[in-house]
Amino acid sequence: MGRVALQITAARPDPALLDLPWSVPLEEWPEQTLAALPRGISRHVVRFVKLSGRVIAVKEIRADLAEREYHLLRLLRRLDQPSVEAFGVISGRTTADGQPLDACLLTRHLQFSLPYRALYSQNLRPDTAQRLIDALAVLLVRLHLTGFWWGDVSLSNTLFRRDAGAFAAYLVDAETGELRDNLSDGQREHDLDIARVNIAGELMDLAAGGYLEEATDPIETSDLIVSRYRSLWRELTELERFEQGDRWRVDERIRRLNSLGFDVDELAISTDIGGTQIQIQR
Repeated sequence: MGRVALQITAARPDPALLDLPWSVPLEEWPEQTLAALPRGISRHVVRFVKLSGRVIAVKEIRADLAEREYHLLRLLRRLDQPSVEAFGVISGRTTADGQPLDACLLTRHLQFSLPYRALYSQNLRPDTAQRLIDALAVLLVRLHLTGFWWGDVSLSNTLFRRDAGAFAAYLVDAETGELRDNLSDGQREHDLDIARVNIAGELMDLAAGGYLEEATDPIETSDLIVSRYRSLWRELTELERFEQGDRWRVDERIRRLNSLGFDVDELAISTDIGGTQIQIQR
C-alpha cells in the first residue's frame, strides 16, 4: 500500500505548516517547536506552536471529527459568535515507518485569553467562580439564539478574557456541537443540565486542589448558570406590551439587559391597537 500524502485543509494555507513535524505524535513534539502557554483540560492532546509570527493551537483528533469541527467553527465565526477561529486541518499523517496518525485541528490562539484553571493560579477576587459562570451563561445564550446546541458546556471548553471588572467567554471546543435553525426548549434545557453537572465537577476539582474559596459551594455556584441563563433568555426573547406614552419602560428594559451583561444590537418594535410590543433581537 502506498504512503498517504499529507493533506492540508485551510482557507489560506501557510507554507510554514510544512515545516512542522507531522510524522511525530503530537505528544512527542520537540520543545523548540512549542509555545509556552497554559493549556486547559482536554480529552485530546493539545499543543501550542509558533507559526509565522502567530500562535496556533493544535489538537490531535480523528480526521472526520477534525473536519466537522473546523467547518462548524468557521460557521460560528461567520455568525459573529464568540469562539476561537479555525485555521485548518492536517490529515493523512503517518509516522516515518508508515503507521497512521490522527489528524490535527488547527485554531488561532485567542490573544489575552486563559483557561479557567490558569486564572485560578492568579490572585483573584473571591467571587471569581460566579463571574466566570456569568460569562459562560452569556455565551450560552448567544449560541442558543443562533441555533447552536453545544452538547458539552463546561468551563474547560471555554476561554476567558478579562473585560473591565468581569470576564468575556469564548467557545473553544465545538466537537459535540450542532448548528440548527432553532433550538427547542428541551434542547436548551439539556445544555443547561450538562453545564450544571460539568461546572460542579470542575469547581469540586478546584476545591480539592485548594484553589477555590472555602465559602464557595461548588453545587450552589454551578446552579447559578441556570438562573443567570434564564434571566437573560427571558429578557432577550419575551414579548412585552407597552401602553402609549410608556417609552420610559423601553429604556428600563434596555438598562436591565445592560446590567445583565448584554449590549442591545437591535430593537424590533411593532405598534398595534392600544399599545406597543417590543422584542429584543440578536
